[in-house]
Amino acid sequence: MLLLASACGEGVPSDPGGVPSAIAVTVLVPSGLDTPPETGLAALTTSIEYTVDCLSREAVTSEGTLERTAEFEGAEGRTAVWKGLVELVPGSCTIRLLARDDGGELICYSSESLNIEFDVPSELYLELPCSRYYGCSTTPLPDSARAEKNFCALVGVILSAETPAALEDVQSIRYVMSGPEFGGTHEGSLLFSGPSTADFGGGPVPTDIWDTAIEEVIASQPYILELTALDSQGEPVCAVEKRLDIVPDAVAQIYVAMPCTDGVTSP
Repeated sequence: MLLLASACGEGVPSDPGGVPSAIAVTVLVPSGLDTPPETGLAALTTSIEYTVDCLSREAVTSEGTLERTAEFEGAEGRTAVWKGLVELVPGSCTIRLLARDDGGELICYSSESLNIEFDVPSELYLELPCSRYYGCSTTPLPDSARAEKNFCALVGVILSAETPAALEDVQSIRYVMSGPEFGGTHEGSLLFSGPSTADFGGGPVPTDIWDTAIEEVIASQPYILELTALDSQGEPVCAVEKRLDIVPDAVAQIYVAMPCTDGVTSP
C-alpha cells in the first residue's frame, strides 16, 4: 500500500516526439537492519533532490525535489517513502538522486540509467541506499521486472603524499579533489605522519609522509586531484595534478609522489 505510486496525465503517446511526460517516482530510503531509528538514513534524510537527463530528438534535463510521504518497517529496517512527479522523455535517461540532512550536507547519492518505454505505466520505483550507514543493499523493488541490485554509492579514500625530507620549506600540503557534476569537491590539508624513504629517480632518499582520510567520495566517477606543497607562509613550493578513478566496493588508497624538483607535474 505504501509502495503504490499513482500516475497522472494521459499517459505516454505512441510517438512522443521528445515531449516530456510526468511519471510518478517513488524512492525508498531504507536505514538497514539493526539500525536505531533516530540514526538511520531514513531519519537523517530531510530532502531529496533529483536531476534527470534524457536523450530523444534532443537532450532534455529536468530537476526538482521529492516529498516524504510515509515510512514503514520492512526487510531492511525502517524505510522512508519519498514521492514526486518527474518529467521524463521516453528513451534513454539518467536519474540522479541526492539525499541531504537538515544541515544541507550530502549524505547519500545514487545514479541510475533508465530506458523509458513508450507504452509502460507512468510510474517508477527506485532505492536510495547509503554505504556509510549500513553497507551494500539488495532490497527487492516492487517492479517484478527489475532484478535485485547491489548498491555501494559512497567509498572512503585514504590519501597519501611523499616529499623529500631535504625540502625543509614544505610545512603543509593542501589537496583539492574535484569531481564532475554531483561528484562534489573535497578539499583540506594532509597531515605529517612520519619519515620514510623513496626513490624519485636518483636513488633512495629520506622522505616525509603526509596523509588524510576522506570519508565520502562518490564511486564510479572520475576526479582531478591537485596537491600543493606549501611553506610556512602558505606560499606554493610545488604542485602535482593527477586524474583519479574511484572504484566501487573498495576503500580507495591513493599515493602521490611529490619530488618537488620542477614545480608542477602531472603523473
